[in-house]
Amino acid sequence: MTRITLLLLAASLAVGAQAQDAKVSKEREALRRAQTALRTAQEQQATLQADKAKAEAEATAAQKDAASAKAQIAGAAAKLKAREAELDALRAELQAAKQAQQQTEAQAGERDQALQQQLIAARQEAASRQQANQVLVQLLERSTTALADAEAKNRKLYEIGQELVQRWTGRSKLDTALQQDPVLGLTAVRFEDQAEKLRAELAAQRVVSR
Repeated sequence: MTRITLLLLAASLAVGAQAQDAKVSKEREALRRAQTALRTAQEQQATLQADKAKAEAEATAAQKDAASAKAQIAGAAAKLKAREAELDALRAELQAAKQAQQQTEAQAGERDQALQQQLIAARQEAASRQQANQVLVQLLERSTTALADAEAKNRKLYEIGQELVQRWTGRSKLDTALQQDPVLGLTAVRFEDQAEKLRAELAAQRVVSR
């Protein structure tokens, strides 16, 4: 009985030992798996942390780039606005210059037209003066000719008058007696012929008013 019991006890202990060994093996396997999973998780966590750090660094760099780009865009926008303002000012100056040029050209046209009218008036006045001068020259020439003719006739009249005076004062008593003689009357006829001749010369030398 005791032997059987011992055998049973030994068998029971053997089964228990085997079960215990199997349990330990399972626990070890589970531990190994857990350790492996832990290392894998740690490695993945380290990779994730590295990726996170890299992503954060890239994000920080991207933010810096974005800020720089934003600043560059703002600067470019400010420069563009300044250039647009300069362009607007240049356009305004160009428009003002065009208006001033148009006004100057209009004033120049008006001055040119006025000068042309003044030139035409001056030419007409010069032509009128030239015509008047020609008329005056003709009148002066006529007056000069008439004056010279009158002077010549006056000299001739003076000579005729002097001749009459000389003839009158130079008559002798015989000429006077013969002129008054009713029978002969030759001297009277001669004196009458001379008087008629002198009257004709006086009539020829008379100045006729024009």
